[in-house]
Amino acid sequence: MSSSRDRSRFGLGTTSIGGMFAPMSAADAQALMRAAYERGIRWFDTAPMYGASTAERRLGHFLDDLGSTEGLTVSTKAGRQLVPKRRAGASAPFNDFGWHNAGPFVEVFDYSYDGIMRSAEDSLARLGVEAFDVLFLHDIGRWTHGAENDRHVAALRAGGYRALAELKATGVTRELGVGVNETDALLCTMAELDLDRALLANQFTLLTRPDDPAVFETCARSGVKLVAGGVYNSGVLAGGSHFSYEGVPDEIARTVAALSETCERHDVPLMAAALQFVLRSGYFERVLLGVRSIAELDASFSAAEVDIPDALWDDLVESGLLEPQWIAGTEVTA
Repeated sequence: MSSSRDRSRFGLGTTSIGGMFAPMSAADAQALMRAAYERGIRWFDTAPMYGASTAERRLGHFLDDLGSTEGLTVSTKAGRQLVPKRRAGASAPFNDFGWHNAGPFVEVFDYSYDGIMRSAEDSLARLGVEAFDVLFLHDIGRWTHGAENDRHVAALRAGGYRALAELKATGVTRELGVGVNETDALLCTMAELDLDRALLANQFTLLTRPDDPAVFETCARSGVKLVAGGVYNSGVLAGGSHFSYEGVPDEIARTVAALSETCERHDVPLMAAALQFVLRSGYFERVLLGVRSIAELDASFSAAEVDIPDALWDDLVESGLLEPQWIAGTEVTA
C-alpha cells in the first residue's frame, strides 16, 4: 500500500544511539543519523534517559553538523533529572537501565514544576536548539512506577502539568505529548493536560495490543495524534533477543514462532508483517524506528515495501494470533 512506502511516515528513535542492549560508537551514531536523513527521515526522537544524556548529545552534534533544523521534527522528553554521579553519591543506582554508552549521570524521576523546567532547559542545551517541536511527558504510569505512580501524579498536579503548559505557551515547545508504555497512562494524562500527541511504545504490535480499541477512538476525538514506538517489541519481531526491554519469555517465543510459521506460508517475512501491521492500522501518524545500524534501517524500509496479501491477515485471525478488529486497515495521511 502506498502509505507503507512513504518514508515521511517514519522517524528515527535514538535508544540504540544511547546504547540500549549494545554499545554504539559516536562515529556509527553520526553515520546512522546522516543515513536516515539522506533516506528521507525528518523526525528525530530522543530523551535525556537514553544513554543518560548520550543520545541527546549525539543528536545535538548531528543537528550542529546539519546546520539547520528547518524541515525537521525534533522531539525529546521530560520527567527525569540527570544528576552527576559524583553528586548523587556512591550508593546511588548508576546506569540502571543497562545503557552501554551512558554518560556519568544518575537518573532521578522528577515531575515537579522545577523538575520539568530544568529538564527542558538541560535538553535544549544538549541538543543545541532554541525550541522543541514536541516535548513528551516521559514514562508516567504504573507500568514504570508501580505504587510510586500516585506520588509522581501528585507532583504533576502540583506543578508539573503547569510547567508543561507554560513551556508550550512561551514557545519552548511547539507541541506537548506523553510518551508511555501503557494506554491507561495515556488516558489519565489526556484528562489532565491538553495534549497534541502521544507516543505509545510496545503497545500496538503483532504481540501486544490494547484490550479495548476505544483508546484510539478517544485520541481521534480529542485530536491527539499518535506516534508508534517499539513496533518490533524491542526486537523480537525482527529476529532480536529482547521483548519489551527484557529477555524473551517462553510464551512469547512460542507466539513468535507461530507468527513466523504463518508468515512463511505466505512468503512474507515476519518483520514485514510486524511493521506493516502498524502502518496499515490507520491509528498512527508516525512510526519510530529504533534501529542500531544503517543495514537495520534499510531492512525496515525494505520491510515496508513487501507486498502482503490479505490472506495473511485472514490466516492470522483464523489461527487466533490476531483479533479481527485489528486488521481492517484504514490508512492515514501523514
